[in-house]
Amino acid sequence: MIRKFAFDEILEAVDGLTPEEQADLVHLMQRRLAHLGRQRVVAEVKEAQQDANAGRVTRYSPADFLTEQDG
Repeated sequence: MIRKFAFDEILEAVDGLTPEEQADLVHLMQRRLAHLGRQRVVAEVKEAQQDANAGRVTRYSPADFLTEQDG
């Protein structure tokens, strides 16, 4: 069973690490966050592709977009 930790417990545990271990932890968390960001982008692209394939997307040229913005 995975135990959930309170944020303040995590900070307290990190305080017990050496500066090198803290730097390693920061590096690891940055890589994990980057990976999560990439996964989010992939999911958004897949959803956009599904919308386009289902005909739920209206295609505009840049000129059409600017004309519509001018109202």
